[in-house]
Amino acid sequence: MAKAESKYIHPLGLKIRKYRKLRGMTQKELGNLCGVNESTIRNYELGNRYPDDTTLRNIADALRVDQYALADPDPSSVFGAMQILFDLEERFGISPELRDGEIILRQRPLPETSPEPTQSVALLEEEAAPTAEDKLHRLQFREALELWAHIRKVCDEGNLLDEEYADWKSRYPDYIDETEAYGFTPNPDTEQRILELSKEIPADHAPESHAKRPRKSRLSS
Repeated sequence: MAKAESKYIHPLGLKIRKYRKLRGMTQKELGNLCGVNESTIRNYELGNRYPDDTTLRNIADALRVDQYALADPDPSSVFGAMQILFDLEERFGISPELRDGEIILRQRPLPETSPEPTQSVALLEEEAAPTAEDKLHRLQFREALELWAHIRKVCDEGNLLDEEYADWKSRYPDYIDETEAYGFTPNPDTEQRILELSKEIPADHAPESHAKRPRKSRLSS
């Protein structure tokens, strides 16, 4: 179960730990509220074990969070989709903005420093200064969104059939080459910054998206 759980947008164990610390609880205190021992909570947080549905509900109640905030997000559900967007905000800085009656999703710039030391220890731990990997993720995500926006525009203009657009999405990024970029050119400043940040990250810590860069870079050729 731990292996499958690691595929979550925000792994369950990290979520439990995040909200537990936000509530100022120890692992033992949370375990007492949920009817399990301290080591069980520790194993949940480490991703070594996964709670059953009843225990998951008990943990959510003890942490005073909705179960949707802990469970594997379901994009077909309104509330599950909202939790996915909340995770994207935390991870990639994507947040909504109302503009002329339209809802726009925009990417906030990544802060360069830690927050002021006026918040709780739990919050400070969650909002540490961004690492090179954090910055790389943000830039790669921005580049991916720019490509997607371009392809969506090509489709809206009638130069790509709906079926072709769906097929394009299903093959992104591993089976997309330069002929399917449809005129998209990555921002050279973004590309340069991605290259610089990539050099700062040890090979064994490189994010998964970074491993796909060689194929993705072909889109600019």
